[in-house]
Amino acid sequence: MIMASNLDASLEQGTQRTLLWKFLIDHEPLMRKRCQQLTRNPQDAEDALSELRLRLFTLLLREPGRLEGIDNVPAWLRRVASNHCIDRLRSTPLTCNLDWLDQQLHDNAAWQPHQLGPERQACLQEAVEVLDKALNRLPPNLGQALEQHCICGVEYVELAGLLHVSEPNLRKRVQLARRQLRDWLGALCEAGNEG
Repeated sequence: MIMASNLDASLEQGTQRTLLWKFLIDHEPLMRKRCQQLTRNPQDAEDALSELRLRLFTLLLREPGRLEGIDNVPAWLRRVASNHCIDRLRSTPLTCNLDWLDQQLHDNAAWQPHQLGPERQACLQEAVEVLDKALNRLPPNLGQALEQHCICGVEYVELAGLLHVSEPNLRKRVQLARRQLRDWLGALCEAGNEG
């Protein structure tokens, strides 16, 4: 008797899972479109959509009556997708951001050379030299990926083909290179502030 009730509960749960997954697949185009609108590139949109499907599946499996209280399911799904993508963007560090140096060079050296004092010019030159040394310390595969993407502006898809690696592998290389640069340059800044 107990085994029969366990079997019935198991079959009911299996049916519930199947129906829930079908619901998510049926609404996938709506959620995909929203993820594509809010993310930086198609790969990020697919990652966000995959995470969102699993999150919703877990939530709705845990709270099966949740959908019954929602009047406009498509609008709710768009809002949930938007919130998920925004959370994801906030928690993911930018893959590249060397703009501070470009801005310093542009503002100080290119447009206002007469306003640069000797100390400021020396500091800026030193920053460029430190960055160059840090870039040269990177392993060749990381340094090349970072330089081509962040400095030369080559898109991931094109650069992956040029370097004969997958796009996820290339993204990881850039991420590792940035992390090493951040660690090295952070240590130099701290040492400079102590001195």
